[in-house]
Amino acid sequence: MKYKRLLMGLLFSSFSFSGYCGDVVSDVPDEPDKSAKFTFYLHGSAEESDGASEKYEMAVEAVASGSDIVISEVRGDTDPNQYAQKLNKQVNTLLSKGVPAKNITISGFSKGAIITLAAAGIINNSDINYALLAGCSEDLNDKYSVNPNIAVGRMLSIYDSEDEKFGSCDGVIKVSDKLKFEEVELDSGKGHKVFRIPKEKFIEQWRDPLLEWMDN
Repeated sequence: MKYKRLLMGLLFSSFSFSGYCGDVVSDVPDEPDKSAKFTFYLHGSAEESDGASEKYEMAVEAVASGSDIVISEVRGDTDPNQYAQKLNKQVNTLLSKGVPAKNITISGFSKGAIITLAAAGIINNSDINYALLAGCSEDLNDKYSVNPNIAVGRMLSIYDSEDEKFGSCDGVIKVSDKLKFEEVELDSGKGHKVFRIPKEKFIEQWRDPLLEWMDN
């Protein structure tokens, strides 16, 4: 089915659509395909107050181009550690239905990446994949009390060199036997907002390394 852009402001909590390669749903399917790749996408703080937007839809579309099923919803004001508990339940549901841990990726942008990092500590499964899109900042502990030192899994960080608030995770996240970590630095000149510009020349800068990492 050809992708059709949703109307601005439509909440993702009540829809399912097909885009490029993967379907987008708001929750874990009742009977998931055990061979499928499942990717969660968590938006930043803007949508918590403003609702769904073209920028959000663009990001979900980009992630869906490399996954069979994308699970995403528009959140309200969210505590990262509390929402990570919800992700833990959803992931355990997939695992209990026979989906291999290696086929599950949790990704997020900005505050969504902070939630992703919180989930990596709570889920505590070294075979789950985690992608942080502009995810490391002083807000981790100062504002949200997310401990990056307990993260477990296979993790990718992508950030832009011009981002003044969310930078490298080097020195923030500790690599261990339970955490495999990679990082990509972008040089788009757009800083934090490169992940929210609905133009292909900017989308491809973060989408392509993300999808390549997901495939390996």
